[in-house]
Amino acid sequence: MKILVTHAGTSGLSASVAERVARVLTGLGAEVTVRPMSGVSTIKGFSAVIAGCQEQGGGWVPEAMEFVRRNQSALGKKPFAIFTVIPSLGTDKGAESRMVIMQYTAHVRGMVHTVSEGFFSGETENRGAPQPGERSKFKLRLLLGLLREVETRSNSEIETWSAQVHEKLVKLLAK
Repeated sequence: MKILVTHAGTSGLSASVAERVARVLTGLGAEVTVRPMSGVSTIKGFSAVIAGCQEQGGGWVPEAMEFVRRNQSALGKKPFAIFTVIPSLGTDKGAESRMVIMQYTAHVRGMVHTVSEGFFSGETENRGAPQPGERSKFKLRLLLGLLREVETRSNSEIETWSAQVHEKLVKLLAK
């Protein structure tokens, strides 16, 4: 399974989340390419696409919306998951807040069906390059249900979501 994980935005938060998602997917055996949306000329050759950006003004940044518009037809033919980084997410978690947050990606869902959506605060721990054996350690932690004890809350949420997306993609692409 070949997956494109792409991100937009200038803050670096979405790039950090994209790298974390890619690390998890790679750890689960997927072949992953991570690129900023501005560096993606085609999505041909990828089995699935995961795209994300930081929320800006109650929605996705213009670069991300342009990526979806430009690739709308191709994205409609393959599994497409999205994530949105919302720095204020850590402070609001009520049902009312969740409904507002879902509006941030309504325009994306209006153009292309998404198989999954993740919303993250962007508070990630940047560890740099993966260390030898990281894939095996991650799989073991995932199997034993230890992710929440080992990782920070935000990283745990990103890793859990990424593992769930991987599972969905495996099922969808097996059909």
